Amino acid sequence: MTNKLFDLFVNKKSAKEIWKTLETRYGGDDADRKKYVVGKWLQFLMTDDKPILDQVHEYENLVADVLSEGIKMCDTLQANVLLEKFSPSWSEYRNHLKHKKKDLNLQELISHMRTEEANRFKDKELSNPSSNSFKANLVESSTFNKDRFQNKGKKFQRGVQQNPSKAIMGRSKRTK
Repeated sequence: MTNKLFDLFVNKKSAKEIWKTLETRYGGDDADRKKYVVGKWLQFLMTDDKPILDQVHEYENLVADVLSEGIKMCDTLQANVLLEKFSPSWSEYRNHLKHKKKDLNLQELISHMRTEEANRFKDKELSNPSSNSFKANLVESSTFNKDRFQNKGKKFQRGVQQNPSKAIMGRSKRTK
């Protein structure tokens, strides 16, 4: 015990009295703990910035905390609550699952979510190709190539430039 705590409990006659005092002062009762755990479970929301499986594991941990407090709930309830926690970008998929005739348990829902996430990832890759997938070869031009194509549009004949207006009909005058 620290000195501050020791000073508070020095006048207690037994360990049992000290324990009861510490418990009432610092320990919460079961009702408070249950409310806290259920509140965390109800406030949980999924977001688009984290991977789905990480969020599912976080949800499963919250469900395990609720169950460890002695609160009973069936698998269908766990799955339906998770279904309501989907991010807005998953609303169409949520509605699709809600209209299914069969109720899913939590593990079946997680399996469906993995498949949907994989499909979304594949669709995202197809719609936004990476810079490596469709890359054209780039050839660096040297000074040799620049000199070679510098006068590309001009016509030369043995060091003398032709008059373009007279060369139209195939007749050109040569200068001597």
